[in-house]
Amino acid sequence: MNTKIAMMVTTAALASLLVSRSAAGAGGAAPPPGKAAAHAALSAAADLPATPPRLPVQASSEARAALTNKAFGKNGAATRQAHEQAEQHAVDGAAGARADAANRAAQAAAAAAARSANADDHAAAGQARATAAKISHGGGRP
Repeated sequence: MNTKIAMMVTTAALASLLVSRSAAGAGGAAPPPGKAAAHAALSAAADLPATPPRLPVQASSEARAALTNKAFGKNGAATRQAHEQAEQHAVDGAAGARADAANRAAQAAAAAAARSANADDHAAAGQARATAAKISHGGGRP
């Protein structure tokens, strides 16, 4: 099943690439090479690189420090841990909310059952009074 989907995506990507190239050859501007490479990589289900990205040589020292210290260095682990804790907190909060909702639903169902039983008792008592009234007035059989 996944192979069929991958083949369909690849075929669609190649068809769109051919259409865009034929349009570019007909007088339109050629698509940028990076965009075509990105589409090809997406259609081939490319994996992430094993090494972290590197800045070009012309990058400022501030950009290098940010990449080294924040994204992959000192603050990267702390940021990832903070995100994991936030996600766990959200999961715990959602579980608590589901438990509260289930508790409220169970209480509402119990109250509805009690009201229904009470209504049934009232109906039965009314029916008994009506039957007793018929009998006392000489009408109907018990």
